[in-house]
Amino acid sequence: MSKLSRDNQAIDIGYFGGRYGSLGYRSASVASREGRSYVAKSGEALTRYDRIQLINQSRDFIRNNPIYKGMIARAVGYIVGNGFGLQAKTGDKNINVQIEKLWKKFWKKPEIRNILSGRKAEKMVCSEMLTVGDTGILKTNKGKIQLIESEQIVGKKGWADDGIAKDSLGTPISFSIGGYGTSGQIDKRTIKTYSPDVFLFLTDPERPSSIRGVPPCQSSFPMLHRINDVCDSEAIAWQLLARMAVSITREKGEQLGYNESKDDPQKPDGNKLTTRLTELDYALIFHGKPGEEIKGIERNVPGKNFSESLIMFLRLLGLPLGLPLEVILLDWTKSNYSQSRAVLEQAFTSFIGWQYEITDFFLTPVYEWFLRSQIRSGPIKETETIFEHDWIRPTFPWIDQLKEALAWGEKLDRGLTLHNKALKSLGTERDDEMTERQAEVMDAIERAQNIKTETGVEVPWQIFAGLQPPNQTPSAGKAANDAEEAANKKQKKDDKNKDNSNADE
Repeated sequence: MSKLSRDNQAIDIGYFGGRYGSLGYRSASVASREGRSYVAKSGEALTRYDRIQLINQSRDFIRNNPIYKGMIARAVGYIVGNGFGLQAKTGDKNINVQIEKLWKKFWKKPEIRNILSGRKAEKMVCSEMLTVGDTGILKTNKGKIQLIESEQIVGKKGWADDGIAKDSLGTPISFSIGGYGTSGQIDKRTIKTYSPDVFLFLTDPERPSSIRGVPPCQSSFPMLHRINDVCDSEAIAWQLLARMAVSITREKGEQLGYNESKDDPQKPDGNKLTTRLTELDYALIFHGKPGEEIKGIERNVPGKNFSESLIMFLRLLGLPLGLPLEVILLDWTKSNYSQSRAVLEQAFTSFIGWQYEITDFFLTPVYEWFLRSQIRSGPIKETETIFEHDWIRPTFPWIDQLKEALAWGEKLDRGLTLHNKALKSLGTERDDEMTERQAEVMDAIERAQNIKTETGVEVPWQIFAGLQPPNQTPSAGKAANDAEEAANKKQKKDDKNKDNSNADE
């Protein structure tokens, strides 16, 4: 059997064809031989040990790490955008309008403290999910909601109690919620138990056997530490070399350097003298031995591969959330339209999943709870379809306005999409848009008729509605531009051929 040396340890090569012995099932024996061990427990058991530490670490990154905070904020911005719009679908247009008005009024300040709007509450719930993995919403008896942090869902029996009582199937039957005391820690004397009827629990478990969530980006936490280390080391190199300008050689320079040096309290007793460095307010002087030369210190920082390494670390950092490097850095200078659209489309597939999590487990239950209160108080009458509704979710962002408009126009012309979806991509609702468009068109027609009445001159009403007149359609204008561009290219080609022919003569 052959051997392969790695870090002074011999690694066996597999018997079959000389392949490395850590492939497939043989990896288990390799792990055992190298002293590696892996824990085999349920997802719920594993989260008991590490969930709180992971949450604390994620909170610290949010406070102190701008890359992590910006990455989470960027994802929240794409997922929530300007908020989710309610679209009642009871079948009665008048009732739909009434419900939407009541909801809009309620959603201006739905939170118990009256300091958060509905849109801000949506963003905060999304941020909590991406930061710590789960969160809660309490439907209070005052008709408003209260946002509950993951750390507040806690039991009284120590670390093994996650604050959620479950039946034999693992279904939550009650939640224990505590408040923060003056010390900033959970005061267990304030813990109360709530049923799922009044407490909404949003979670993103990693395994079917889990119920509590952990920070979705926890697998990237080591990468964040590496990024910090790389940036710190480069910053220290800059600071050190910025102060170290030249090395000076003089007679008995080494001895003089030791004599002129000061005690360094950072060094252990008996070795507190600095070596051959003299520190001034703005410089460091190196005292050399005879024969050594005076030489300027080369400031070759940052490191040769600093940018490439940092970019790769940042690219790996966003993988758990599906965030491309361009979104993390907000830098699109190295990407064209097609590349930008491709990476955002991939990212948006993960964003859609989070959007459904927010609508299904937060917005819809709160909306139904709100609507029942309106039915009890009288403004709304209950019908079979009273709870039918839909949410206008933030859609894929427009990267290049002109190209996006042309693309949507092509899909509409060929029957590949609906006008409603095109308007939703801009964050607007078709009914509202058409109502305003109808009023605008009627106003434009009236203005055109007034001009004809007063002057006898007929002008196209479209110019008062921001539309192209019938004899100047967008397609005609585009065709004219294309024809002009083709003629220019042909003229340049003819001129070039003519110049080449004159040169040959």
